[in-house]
Amino acid sequence: MIDIRRTHLTERQFEVLKLRMAGKSLAEIAEVLGTTRANVSRISRMAEENIEKARNTLKLVQAIEWPISVRARAGANVYQVSERVFKRADERGIKIAHNYAELVRLITSALGRKGIRRRRALRDFIVLVSGEGRVEVI
Repeated sequence: MIDIRRTHLTERQFEVLKLRMAGKSLAEIAEVLGTTRANVSRISRMAEENIEKARNTLKLVQAIEWPISVRARAGANVYQVSERVFKRADERGIKIAHNYAELVRLITSALGRKGIRRRRALRDFIVLVSGEGRVEVI
């Protein structure tokens, strides 16, 4: 078992997450922990923020380690970015684990509904490709 002190979560955050994943409501968790529903909500929100920060840290390290990194600025056409990714992979002799349509879907999914309009990204993003052809969009 991993020592909770070596993570980005407090013991209380971990307890709340376990109970949430077990299907408990905020009110039920509050009763179990002897606190308010609002406090459980705040603890849960902070836990989710810590998890997101940890995920972003891992992605940042991947950006350094992975051999292909294609940066795209807000306004970039996601179809053209996908073409750039495949071109860079071909140059490096890396076979991407996705076809063109799947790569476009990965990018649009990572950007979210509010992050893309008419094939154009509304924010900067980076497409990373590992030596094994795995793809991450950050």
